[in-house]
Amino acid sequence: MPSEGGIPAGGWLPASTLRRPLPESTDVLIVGGGLAGTALAYYLARSGVECALVERAELNREASGTNAGSFHFQIALHQLTALETGNVRERLGTEVRLHAAAAEVWKTLESELAGPLDIHITGGLMVAETAEELRLLHEKREIEEEAGLETHVLEGDELRSFAPYLADDLLGATWCPDEGHANPMLAAPLFALRASEAGAELRTHAGVSAIDVDPDGGARRFTVRTDAGTIRAHRIVDAAGAWGGDVAALAGLRLPIRPEGLHLNVTEPREHVLAPMVQHIGRRLTLKQTEYDTFIIGGGWPANPEPPPGRYSTIWESAAGNVAVAVRVMPFLADVRIVRTWSGVMAFTDDLAPIVGESARLPGFHTLIATTGFTLSPLMARLLAEELATGSGTIPPEYSVDRGSTRQPTTI
Repeated sequence: MPSEGGIPAGGWLPASTLRRPLPESTDVLIVGGGLAGTALAYYLARSGVECALVERAELNREASGTNAGSFHFQIALHQLTALETGNVRERLGTEVRLHAAAAEVWKTLESELAGPLDIHITGGLMVAETAEELRLLHEKREIEEEAGLETHVLEGDELRSFAPYLADDLLGATWCPDEGHANPMLAAPLFALRASEAGAELRTHAGVSAIDVDPDGGARRFTVRTDAGTIRAHRIVDAAGAWGGDVAALAGLRLPIRPEGLHLNVTEPREHVLAPMVQHIGRRLTLKQTEYDTFIIGGGWPANPEPPPGRYSTIWESAAGNVAVAVRVMPFLADVRIVRTWSGVMAFTDDLAPIVGESARLPGFHTLIATTGFTLSPLMARLLAEELATGSGTIPPEYSVDRGSTRQPTTI
């Protein structure tokens, strides 16, 4: 039945489909059932490439389903090594060009996937408190303009008129009309459904325990052992996000990836006063008001790692610190109650850039790990699918799998 706006209702793959026996072999085996992996399965299957996906638990259970669903298109704090752009200007330009392309992908995804993703293009504001931060807003706007992303720096009365809900002593903010958010509980499941319909095989409770490599590079050069059985593959894509380094290690590769827990908060509903997403260029903050009038407050404040089978636990210092920044930026929140907190996880790389493409050290082994995962995963999955299907593509060479990685001998 069509939903509001004429978009047909989405859906989820039934457990009976996801628990079927593994196929004996496949061309491309994708490891990881988050947004990156399910999007890649969809684009590959749509291109006629035989593929299977294995996930150790349930689809969308980890980072892809526990984030705030924000679209981070303008340059943000987590992309910087300091409060300056000159030392990383070239990298930032590459990333913003991808972000501008990702914005166009998100605008059409509901139509392409014929289902709801709760996409809201609200625009986004990134605020500055200090003169140094305001200078940084102007510097990054120049890079964004050169890379094709529309942003504007607002100051003084112009900012107060545009966003009266912000603290009136903020010095400025960058406005990006393309930013917004989607529902992280819907995106990966809808990609998975459409991938299955296009012929991809998806299996859950199939954690990978070993990857054996045929030294002769045969037609099915990888033998992968999982909790659900063994499958042979010509090519592998590591789409395990924060755990991508663990998967790569099974094939003898060491990748510069580290997981970091993050903390999010949701408030009680209040009068709807905030339309755009709000971020801070110098402090950890993402803030938005949902269609249910609650506020989601995040920004990458840390969570505590827990031993398996636990994941990450929330901590008081993160909740208090995160909320304090939100109230500083938007005083309206001072008496709004926090009703729920939860934790997620992000994949970080040593140079803060994605790792996407094939390893020259281990031909046939590909990686799909986007450090701004929710924002970039659909676009990066589309680019990698094109490369896998045609042998050529447009993935930036700066995102090479082999930068900073090593290959260790494996015993067959």
